[in-house]
Amino acid sequence: MESAVSTRRRTEELSKVMSRRIGDLLRPLADTSIPVPNSEWTVGEHGAHLAFAKDLFARIAAGERLTYSDGTREGLAAANMESLGGLTERNGAALAGMIESSVDAFFRALEPLPEGTTRNTPIGAMPVDTMAAYLIAHLMMHGEPMARALRKPTIMDRQSVLAAMPFIVLAMQRFVDPKSVKDLTASFALHVRGGGGTYFITFDGGTPTFSSTKVRRVDCHVSADPVALLKVGYRIIPQWGPIATFKLTTWGPKPWLAFRFAGLFLPP
Repeated sequence: MESAVSTRRRTEELSKVMSRRIGDLLRPLADTSIPVPNSEWTVGEHGAHLAFAKDLFARIAAGERLTYSDGTREGLAAANMESLGGLTERNGAALAGMIESSVDAFFRALEPLPEGTTRNTPIGAMPVDTMAAYLIAHLMMHGEPMARALRKPTIMDRQSVLAAMPFIVLAMQRFVDPKSVKDLTASFALHVRGGGGTYFITFDGGTPTFSSTKVRRVDCHVSADPVALLKVGYRIIPQWGPIATFKLTTWGPKPWLAFRFAGLFLPP
């Protein structure tokens, strides 16, 4: 089993690679006003948000007591819009440097912190190593749509998504869609391929319970390629392509529930 130190180091290395990939997208762009499909923001605005957010992460990790939002999706959206107005830089090279240097600063701040140290993040308190998973997930959440807008290859890879899994599972717990779950009573097993683990999610009358061990008979098993899982979960692509290419598969007594699974959770 990988130690906490080696896990943190691996997340650091992958996060820095991810920030450089995003930097490589932005750096050649003098004009970043390119629209991003299915987004209200341009490439430059996504880049500016990442620059602001990574600086915020670094400052929080360093021990500054900062309150960014109330932790709800609505509160996050409002805070994001406000912060976007406060950072007017849109030059690609400048934004690339800001993102990369802030990711470096975040991990420098993390280095002396023992496992279990908590910080108050934009979506609430969490251990700093889960916060590191949050950072790489957030980079992919915004970087991938930027790559698609620029018609560049995907920036996501399996190892980066696996490093983000502690945050992804936490976010699933915190951002269940109340309209989609309603009175749902069903149990799911999410199997993340490539060593990502299995997570058991049970809904009783719409109320979810997450566990690393099976607590009742599973109605629907979902096996997911990590990259496909994150792209679908973040609403970057619809689920039908990954289903057709067997990157998302299902079995169990009620396999049709798999078609609803991604829609039960909201992206943070």
